[in-house]
Amino acid sequence: MSSLLYFDCFSGIAGDMTAAALLSLTGAEKELRKALKGLPLGGYRLAVERGSSAGVAGTRVHVRVASGKGRARHLPDILSLLRASDLPPETASRAARCFERLGESEATVHGTTPDKVHFHEVGAVDAIVDVVSGCFLFELLGAPRAFCSALPGGSGEARSAHGRIPVPGPATLRLLTGARWRLGEGEGELVTPTGAALLRAFDVSFDRPPEMTVRGVGTGLGHRELPVRPNLLRVVAGDAVAVAPGRDRVLEVEANIDDMSPQRFELLIERALAAGALDVAILPATMKKSRPGWVLRLLVPEERLEIVSSAVFSLSTAIGLRYHACDRLKLDRTVGVVATRFGRIRVKEATLPDGSVRPVPEYDDVKRIVRSGAATFDEVAREVASKWRR
Repeated sequence: MSSLLYFDCFSGIAGDMTAAALLSLTGAEKELRKALKGLPLGGYRLAVERGSSAGVAGTRVHVRVASGKGRARHLPDILSLLRASDLPPETASRAARCFERLGESEATVHGTTPDKVHFHEVGAVDAIVDVVSGCFLFELLGAPRAFCSALPGGSGEARSAHGRIPVPGPATLRLLTGARWRLGEGEGELVTPTGAALLRAFDVSFDRPPEMTVRGVGTGLGHRELPVRPNLLRVVAGDAVAVAPGRDRVLEVEANIDDMSPQRFELLIERALAAGALDVAILPATMKKSRPGWVLRLLVPEERLEIVSSAVFSLSTAIGLRYHACDRLKLDRTVGVVATRFGRIRVKEATLPDGSVRPVPEYDDVKRIVRSGAATFDEVAREVASKWRR
């Protein structure tokens, strides 16, 4: 199994395209048909065929529904159906999460609650089968870390049970808030509600994916021809490449101090960081004449040397500084936000050479929660770890 998936939504994404692309990638048609027998839903036939769009070959999936079997459902109906199924537990759970997220976005758009949302197109047999198929195949791949390209927003209007709605649909746009969109690109609806919900159920990241060794490519075809591009979704599977940490060069600046009240270091550190120092450390040392003192050590970008030096000279008793260039190895770092029961907490995410990510909660956010008496440090850490993994 590969450790990474990349959803290349060149022409958007839909539920049937997702199922088709993952089926093309895995070749697991037999396993999928067996799994779908555990879904207590009749009146349909799954058709899988090879085809092409604008000359590009791929797999096309079509759920052919018998006449009169296309009724709409409420969210509780779909969740009950999934609970009553004999699907693999991980598949049923992920499919339920997909519909729950869709229900939450629809409820927000229509000013109601998720249990009262009346799924029309999304609650029909074909949409349920598409979602379950996509979730089953994603789990079959080992539920790898998933990334997604920017999404073409499409243009114009789409038909719905509520009449004509703007593209992207209101629920789709809300569901993928935070995603990268190219609004106004393409004709018609290119990102459907089921496609959007599956991306959220797969916990995709819209950050740039790490370098990977490609192990396979799946191509899922849509059911209409687009005027200027093939209508397809590519899913690329691969393994993260061990990437060398980033390199840069900074100055290490030092001063020996043995005649200053330690109380003054607080303001000195504050001003040095404000002047552009990257880090400041105070190290105990024995100075000449056997006096106890401190080594002030700062990491400074070369272009900030004069400004930081001025701050040090003006706020300390140092009368000289020594410095030399240092090469550094740095991990790529980003800052995300995790919503917890204690509130929103920033998380520093460092990408290790093997492509894995090490999360560290922002101390100031944790300290604020602990000071309020809402939780201990350990309780906040466990909560952040649990939410971040999801």
